[in-house]
Amino acid sequence: MERGDPILRRPKEVALTFDDGPDHIWTPRILDVLDNYRVHATFMCVGKAVQRNPQILRRIKDEGHIIGNHTWDHPYLTQLPVSEVQAQVLRTTEEIIRVAGVKTRLFRPPYGDLNDEVVRKIASLDHEVLLWDIDSWDWKGLTGPQVAKNILGHVRDGSIVLQHCSGPAETVQGTLEALPYIIEVLRERGFTFSTIPQLLHLQAYG
Repeated sequence: MERGDPILRRPKEVALTFDDGPDHIWTPRILDVLDNYRVHATFMCVGKAVQRNPQILRRIKDEGHIIGNHTWDHPYLTQLPVSEVQAQVLRTTEEIIRVAGVKTRLFRPPYGDLNDEVVRKIASLDHEVLLWDIDSWDWKGLTGPQVAKNILGHVRDGSIVLQHCSGPAETVQGTLEALPYIIEVLRERGFTFSTIPQLLHLQAYG
């Protein structure tokens, strides 16, 4: 799907996604907020992080969230030979299977970095490329109010929101501070929260 133009739009429905985890510091705190509000989200996970924090990945699954593949160590895929692109995807998917017992079909390229060759390779591996239409810009180390403004000022029917659940404190602190407010405001506006498979009618696991 193309960033900025979700394939399917469902009235008053939005999907929260969190990249780069799981870690042992920020991901649990974000999970606590989601649990408190009974919101399910989609976590695009880095293979090395899964390897380091298996118990957090299992918590993501056990609490009803969806797990996706965000490569093994977060490279720019268009700068790699296609054989290494395949290795990045398959190694991560295999680690997720080993830890959580599910074979994810969702894939998000780091930095949204794609070209035709990468897209074809991902498709050949039976993974769906997942991008986004709202970037919280939390990775810039924004404050909670800034992150909230970037999201709430652009949400529309069927939006996919990009945030992060792992990284330097100045990156994730803004996300953690903004998340309760974002959920409350969107609910006041009549929005419901869905996982990516629910929103886009995709099969999460194969």
